[in-house]
Amino acid sequence: MNCGWIAAATMAAFCFAGAARAHAYDCISPGGGILEPTTTTEPTAPTPGSITLAMLPDVQYYTKCRLPHLTAQLRWLSGEMPRRDMRAALYMGDLTEHNTREEWRWFRDQLEPFQDKLPILLATGNHDYGHDGDAHLRQTLFDNYFRAPPGAAAPLLATDLRNSIENAYYRIALPRVTLGVLVLEWAPRASTVAWANRVLSQFAHDRVIVVTHAYLYEDSTRYDWHTRGAAQRWNPLWYDMDWLEQLYDREYDGEMLWNALVRRHPGIFLVLCGHVGGSGTGQLASRGDGGNLVEQVLANFQLLDQGGLGYLRLFEIQPDGRSMRMKTYSPSLGQFAIASAQQAVLPIEPALW
Repeated sequence: MNCGWIAAATMAAFCFAGAARAHAYDCISPGGGILEPTTTTEPTAPTPGSITLAMLPDVQYYTKCRLPHLTAQLRWLSGEMPRRDMRAALYMGDLTEHNTREEWRWFRDQLEPFQDKLPILLATGNHDYGHDGDAHLRQTLFDNYFRAPPGAAAPLLATDLRNSIENAYYRIALPRVTLGVLVLEWAPRASTVAWANRVLSQFAHDRVIVVTHAYLYEDSTRYDWHTRGAAQRWNPLWYDMDWLEQLYDREYDGEMLWNALVRRHPGIFLVLCGHVGGSGTGQLASRGDGGNLVEQVLANFQLLDQGGLGYLRLFEIQPDGRSMRMKTYSPSLGQFAIASAQQAVLPIEPALW
């Protein structure tokens, strides 16, 4: 955890708190640096009548090192709910680093003060499975701490065959359309994909966002083990989880998920994911079989100092339902990242209304 470059007293306190509370594991950041350029002034003010969703990728180092960025994010999002019409906080997985009871307990406790204010939807990542978070077994303590959505979550319409919210479908009523959020487990299995197809067919008139941990690679292509293999680092199929289970319930990477699920449902307009290191950014636009435009967005800030410096993504659905304004912001720093990879206006085709 490299805190030397931070001069502000508040950030110094962040570094001290994280170092003081961390235990059992080394809390030196695996990467370093900051996002540049940045500004303390929001580049474009929220449009009156817009609706906002927050994307929170890979918070594992906040949990591992007991850093206050997680609380700072949730406090800011809760406070901004009236101004931005904030509808949900969407977590991309890697909620923990080592899948231990201590980490899960700490993560749950950070959410608790905000769970009755802000809908919080949780996905799982590879570090949330296996011994010490190695993801070589499909075993997670997630269900021990989150058998139901935290607090004021959006209405939950369906869970997977195990009645776990590792795979869940939520519906959020917008002024003129119902927004569905489909959350899928790390390395979704064939049975999970079949369940998801049934759910989306049942709610065929919803407009849908898909959230899953590993889908897009850092070069803005989908994970594709069949054609690229280990050349794309950290493909879900590389982890070889539960090889016996895979004989009858194989796992899917991004390209497999696109072909077996995403492209088939005309209501889908956005896929969100994290997981990948490197640049930690990616964006791809593809047409579904119904002609709908599917924006696919990767964000992962974990290789920055302190595991991400509190950065998150905002998606502001514009009042005409025809586009989303994407922004990148850190409540911890009070800064917007304004590089081209960190902000964009994404079209919605067909329009939401």
